[in-house]
Amino acid sequence: MCERLMYGDRPDTDYDWTHGTEVGLHNVGIFCDTIDFDYNLKRLWVPPSRWTMMVRQYIDPGALDDCLDKIEERMSGPKYGNGKGRGIAVLRTRNVQGKGTGRGVRRRWGSCMLNLSYRASPVPTVSLHSRTTYFGYLSLVDMAVARTFAHECSHITGTPMQDIRFVWTLDLAQFHGFRSLAWALSNEDIRTQMDADVDDRYSFSPRRIEGNQPGYRKALDGYARILKSDRAGVLYGDESFSSFARVRRRFHTEVYGTEYADQFAGGTRNRGGKGAFPPLPDTWVSSLDFSCLPMSVEEGMFDDEDDDGDE
Repeated sequence: MCERLMYGDRPDTDYDWTHGTEVGLHNVGIFCDTIDFDYNLKRLWVPPSRWTMMVRQYIDPGALDDCLDKIEERMSGPKYGNGKGRGIAVLRTRNVQGKGTGRGVRRRWGSCMLNLSYRASPVPTVSLHSRTTYFGYLSLVDMAVARTFAHECSHITGTPMQDIRFVWTLDLAQFHGFRSLAWALSNEDIRTQMDADVDDRYSFSPRRIEGNQPGYRKALDGYARILKSDRAGVLYGDESFSSFARVRRRFHTEVYGTEYADQFAGGTRNRGGKGAFPPLPDTWVSSLDFSCLPMSVEEGMFDDEDDDGDE
């Protein structure tokens, strides 16, 4: 999906629209033979705290317990043929409200993940229905939520993880010109190609009818913005947009190291951080669980300042 959205050149097939810093594709269905995958979220510059925030935002502990109880009651044990009971157990996510004003509104259209479900028959399957996600950034965190839910279902029913399929239905898949750069710039081959194209990116203009790659052009625009700040020696604290500053800081530390990043420490304008980020620890999807959920609903209700844009 990242490759399709970033490099796609077929309107209505690889992307449905292009606007501002994004490209989007509607009505996407993704099918996987197994949900038993692993991935290091460090590669997408996602800190462990992002997992905690995501789970507490979207998963209600009471609703999760109720869903898992139904799976245990109706889909597990010998009387249901070793985990082959009928029905679909649905876990609806919290209604995450938008926040902010004007262009700064986050989640203006509502929650991004809408519900998870598990069915045991005819083939054990976890399904995720999403309003939208950013591929190249938060999409793997969303998938991590689905995998962790599947692990709970596997434990209850005795169905091996590798036998549980995954179906993801997205109303809208998005690729963002700088928030999705982690996927691209963490790949040395892609970064080398972008280095060669970034100063000649106008040849990838979305206005061209032939050879149009709007996703790649937007990624190059985002990368060019980072390089422009680097070449001008702009300090992190002097960036006007904290979300962009965060991407730039992560890129420097995760790709070039803190010694390189330290040259841009300082500034007075940006409240989102003025120093180099420390290197992220490995965060493997297979190591995640729901133990970070609060004991009460009120304890888990807080907003993540990193979750911005129209996502």
